[in-house]
Amino acid sequence: MDSDLRKLEQSAQEGDSYAQAFLALCYIHGDKGLDISFDKASYWANLSTETNHWLGLFTMGYLHRFPPLGPSPEKVGRLYKQVFADPDGTLVKIFSAGDPVASYVLGEIFTAEEIEPELNPDLQFAAKHYASSSRAGYGPASVQHALLKLHANAIEGQNIDIGKDLAGGISILKEVVEQQLPAGHHFLGRCYFRGIGVEQDYKMALVYFQAAADRGYTTSQLIVAHFYAYGLTGPPKVDVALRYAKLALLHQKDKALEKIAEYEQLLANQSTGNPAPIFSRSDNSVPSPTNPSIAEPPPLPPAPSNLPESPAFRPTANTLPSVYSSIESTVPPEPPVPPVLPEVSVPVPPPPSNSLPRAPTPGGSLSPSAASGSLDLAKQHYFGRGVSLDFNRAFQLFTDSAQSGNPEAARYLGIMYLRGKGVAKNYDKALEWFTKAADGGDELAIKNVKTLKILTSRN
Repeated sequence: MDSDLRKLEQSAQEGDSYAQAFLALCYIHGDKGLDISFDKASYWANLSTETNHWLGLFTMGYLHRFPPLGPSPEKVGRLYKQVFADPDGTLVKIFSAGDPVASYVLGEIFTAEEIEPELNPDLQFAAKHYASSSRAGYGPASVQHALLKLHANAIEGQNIDIGKDLAGGISILKEVVEQQLPAGHHFLGRCYFRGIGVEQDYKMALVYFQAAADRGYTTSQLIVAHFYAYGLTGPPKVDVALRYAKLALLHQKDKALEKIAEYEQLLANQSTGNPAPIFSRSDNSVPSPTNPSIAEPPPLPPAPSNLPESPAFRPTANTLPSVYSSIESTVPPEPPVPPVLPEVSVPVPPPPSNSLPRAPTPGGSLSPSAASGSLDLAKQHYFGRGVSLDFNRAFQLFTDSAQSGNPEAARYLGIMYLRGKGVAKNYDKALEWFTKAADGGDELAIKNVKTLKILTSRN
């Protein structure tokens, strides 16, 4: 953390596995003044994993959470569990020795739903490690710590030992900005745009968004393009908007092409004297704060050059989260990260379908006997693995399997009701199905029943 970039690069080039992995994290987050580059991060992380180093394994797992290497929940889960469940307890030993990067890694692992069902995400545990790493000055952890302070009360169902502290969150983000971390600029821009902890100020928002965009933060690039295209802070500059939209072209191909076509139409309208056809400043209402995206991925950067043996980079059309969604979908929406209930097992949730299936009524007590084929197919539809993503089909298959006596299927039904995935959120139904699964011997469901009873009693 304290080494300058030259010394860090020298150590990495000399084969220091920790330095290689840390340099990869610097490219992921834009730390130490580097522009963000997932390609270069992959190169150094791969070198570190050749020695099975814990930080290299974690960094490769992190890279598989987002394009271009991901999203790949199975790889993320496997690598994170390999780090956490190391028989030698290396990560815990390093953390105990006071390494703030190890604290950050623990925070990231325990906010990742990909680790289930072997480990249960625990935001309380993660918050303490983010805070510890942040106090030691590690910028990426400080961003997460700030988001928890800014949005603590919006994290539904969480009993975390960190109260909402707008002033504290803003102060931390400003410290991160002084470290020249793009995510700090991005989220401080969001605070000024929405008026979270500071007075709403579109001009200041643009200053911070643009600082992040110029360092490769793709989400900010699309936002800055919109600011200039529709003159949110001054006269429209469609040529500048086009430049920022084109920066996102490699990594947000469909969205960037859509924006480029839109802005070229604006230019054509200007040349003919026609007004802008779609938006005006009055269209831009500022939404209220939402749940924090504590695991928001770093953006995809421009492709690197002159990297030996660098893994192939393929542009992706998948959209990254955005900081606001009220501007008529001009940038990709930013869905909040689902709140993590302590000790409650929740599969990685893909976007739900629009239609809701008919809710079943839990039948009699469950036994370990099961329609395993229905359960396996249900999981495939739930995660979209090898078949089309279909919550309705998954729900019915889980129901068939659960009513045939499979406790794991009953637990999945509880999870769907708990999270409102494909059905209306209903804690009573969730508890009912978790209880059925627990009665059938499902150990995770037993924990879920205890946790959900505590949470509902508090409400």
